[in-house]
Amino acid sequence: MRRVTGALAALMVSTGVGCVHPSVVERAYGGDVITGRYVSPEAYAAFLRGAIAEAEHHPEDALKAYEEAADRDPASPEPWTRMAEVWCSPGQSGAVSAERALAHAVELDPSYARAWAVRASCAAARGDAAGEGAAAARAAQLDPQGDGANILLARADDAGPAAARSRELLVALTVTAADPAAAWGALASWAEAHGDVALWSRALVALARVAPQQREAIARAAEALAGAGDLGEARTVAAAAVEASESPLPARLALAARLGLDEAIARHDAGAARHRVTRGRLGLDEAAGRALLGGDRALARELASTAAAADPGALGARLVLAVADGADLLGPSVLAHARDTPASGAALVAFGAALMHVASPAQARAVLLGIPRLALVAGDDRVTRPAVELVSRGVLPGDALPPDGVVELFVVAGPTTAPLSVAPDDASLDRRHRYLALALTQPTSPLARELAGRLRAVSPSDPVVVAAAAITQLADGGPIAPDAPRALLARNPADPLLAAVALRLAEKVGDADVARRAQETLSALGAPRRSVE
Repeated sequence: MRRVTGALAALMVSTGVGCVHPSVVERAYGGDVITGRYVSPEAYAAFLRGAIAEAEHHPEDALKAYEEAADRDPASPEPWTRMAEVWCSPGQSGAVSAERALAHAVELDPSYARAWAVRASCAAARGDAAGEGAAAARAAQLDPQGDGANILLARADDAGPAAARSRELLVALTVTAADPAAAWGALASWAEAHGDVALWSRALVALARVAPQQREAIARAAEALAGAGDLGEARTVAAAAVEASESPLPARLALAARLGLDEAIARHDAGAARHRVTRGRLGLDEAAGRALLGGDRALARELASTAAAADPGALGARLVLAVADGADLLGPSVLAHARDTPASGAALVAFGAALMHVASPAQARAVLLGIPRLALVAGDDRVTRPAVELVSRGVLPGDALPPDGVVELFVVAGPTTAPLSVAPDDASLDRRHRYLALALTQPTSPLARELAGRLRAVSPSDPVVVAAAAITQLADGGPIAPDAPRALLARNPADPLLAAVALRLAEKVGDADVARRAQETLSALGAPRRSVE
């Protein structure tokens, strides 16, 4: 209701010529007494209907109500301003009508800052940068303390050296703004557009605190950060989104729920991990498996023990406990008394990774194929990347991988006659894996070049981004620096994705030593290398 109440206040304090009633009235608003001209109850009622219809996304009903308000209160610029705002909103095609309405609003009251602010927004919507800048400057001049006017001005005055000035203005607004949510939201948008990941993360965390109703958008932003390779910031933002409300995150935000859980695991905070299991609609065996994959054996044991105590037949928890306790992973006691309920992807992959150290691929495959499992989540590096190794060794079937894992496996498995089975435009691929898929299939495409520029600026050391860049360089056919294969392998000699690309580079430049070491990493995954099943 804040938006509707604010709209009524704007109607109340707007001034103009030809008042319909000679009286001046005082009304309380936001703890202050505001003096304004008289407005008829009928005009208020019509305006309120319009504001409610607009808030509920019924533009035609909103326009009809605002037109009635304008008829009943012809001296007020606010109904005309609101009509213009509706005509300029996404999905509407009323740019001409909007400009006419704004011209009339400004004619009624040239000093009405809101009309100029809406004119700036409408200009931005139609791509008129000059018009946006001029209108935003006028709005800020008329209302120097106005949050909206200053946000518009910062956005409009954002070219070249002015970008730093815009950043400073938006940061300052987060302290002084009457509407902190608008200020932090504007700063988040600016930071995202300018690739300032640290500022974007900071703004999103603050936005989750002051505007918890935006938690879903913030959770999606966390997933986007992860998709660009910045997992640390992604986990911080996801944790803020999870904690923004007592209600669980929607199931469609499964990756954000796991990122928020990983933030608690990184702090070794068992209490926060249990809490986020509930908020994220996850299971304790998921948390335990993720802790094990993250190298925290003690936390994994604690979480799995809690799950097993509540349900002795919990399969995923028993798998994690077997690894954490150093049990015989091939012994019958591991799966004894376990029900047919599926194990989480994290628990299964953590168990499989440990199993490979004590069993042959054939033995491990026989055990894992008998365990019902939940599907892996796209974009979940903590689980998918080790799962790629298990598929490479033949321990898990290829259909266990989500699309991003299939793309990585295509690189790790080596050249085959079969084409990549995942299209670069697959909606489940994050930016990094879309770039990798394009590097494999369309390395010179405009989209591949665009993603390369954006990702190298944000996450130049991410292994997927590095691998995609090297594959693109190979496809270009240009000269390869002699030390490129060695530098690539040195990033992480145990990473099969980097090893596979380093091998190709080494073969290209004739570096036998790097080729040998890269092949040793890949041979540990099982020979010969092969494609997805």
